[in-house]
Amino acid sequence: MDQGLNLTIRELTRNPRFRRHVLGVGVTVAVFSYLGPFGTSGRLTAVELVIYWTLAIVPNWALAVIVFPYSLGDRFRTLRGYLPAAAVATLACAVPGTGLILALEAWMAEPIESARSVAYVYSCVVLVFFVLAFLSYRLLEDPYRAPAPSAPGASAAIPDVLSGDEPHAHPEFLSRLPSHLGKEILHLRMQDHYVEVHTDRGKDMVLLRFRDAMRELDGADGRQVHRSHWVARRAVTGTVRKGGRLFLKLSNDSIVPVSRTFMRDLKGEGWL
Repeated sequence: MDQGLNLTIRELTRNPRFRRHVLGVGVTVAVFSYLGPFGTSGRLTAVELVIYWTLAIVPNWALAVIVFPYSLGDRFRTLRGYLPAAAVATLACAVPGTGLILALEAWMAEPIESARSVAYVYSCVVLVFFVLAFLSYRLLEDPYRAPAPSAPGASAAIPDVLSGDEPHAHPEFLSRLPSHLGKEILHLRMQDHYVEVHTDRGKDMVLLRFRDAMRELDGADGRQVHRSHWVARRAVTGTVRKGGRLFLKLSNDSIVPVSRTFMRDLKGEGWL
């Protein structure tokens, strides 16, 4: 459990999008605490303003980050398609957001009971949520935008993630690796919600689903050879049979099973 928690924390702190969101939340809380909008500056002290807006912004920001990019799907790829869908999602997300504000008001000021006041709070939350939606779009834009088209006549560069040379463009997966592992990936192995990564410099665990790792390594000179294993072509040094089963021998002395599901394709591609 401790190892899993440590890995999770490490992956989050190394994730540039996570760091941008932490910065975004911090700046937003600071701005709202300083300005004290919606009448909060006139009835709360400086310390209470920071507490109020931290408790108001953090959960709503998290809700926006979860709902907007992942529930809107391909609409997130373009601003034109994103804005109307985000408006609908904003109206829905503002409902629990309003409930949070009402709870904060009851705790730090006085309960809001009139329907008119509740409607006013809801309209304010809608406005704030739409701003958060736009900010989350800008902060998460890169991973959801379609890649820019290549110039005419230019061929797409497929990175060689398995060579010692510096590739022209790293697959997304490489950015997840600790620096001490280098970039020469030999073998991946699924371990529950983690991927065990073997390189020419050692091994480590990365918090990532195996199928997502396969997607991020698309284009690399390697392939999946088993439900739980991916192997780099250059890492294979031979084959061995044990108990009627076929295994690949790797340059780091690992023995990787080959599934019957992938055997025909491996033979057709010259792996076996």
